[in-house]
Amino acid sequence: MAKITEPEAKDEEKKDWTHAYADDLKTEVYTEVNADPKASVHATEWRKIMSGDPVEINPSVGSGLKIMTVDEWTSRWKRNDRFPDCLACGSTDTKEHHFMQTWCRGKKQFESESLCMDCHMFTWRSYSDPDFMLPEEYDKVRWEKMVKDKTATPA
Repeated sequence: MAKITEPEAKDEEKKDWTHAYADDLKTEVYTEVNADPKASVHATEWRKIMSGDPVEINPSVGSGLKIMTVDEWTSRWKRNDRFPDCLACGSTDTKEHHFMQTWCRGKKQFESESLCMDCHMFTWRSYSDPDFMLPEEYDKVRWEKMVKDKTATPA
């Protein structure tokens, strides 16, 4: 096992791990612009907001239903500083409502979706290392190889 020297350890401590998911990308980030959210997490609420129907109040604020403006509904969302721009209009007044990242065996994948507060369009970004595999996919390949090797070996 390699030992980390003192200067390397200090550099590791200084690294901003908040956005490390978007460092050292091996392929292009897939992008898409949509009028409705691609991530299902807020799709129903978005339709209700846009049609003026009441939506459920954030449990940390209260309970029940309320008719809300887009600004009120998104007030607790934050901007993704790594990807702040709207791909529809170029504005940086965006708020991220969906983010998911997975790291496995040193490989990564992520997806992010932000709402532009100026044009109300959703910007989707996703990325996956070319050889990324989830643990169950990795195990399946490993087991299939073992079975193949076992059947190829003469008895």
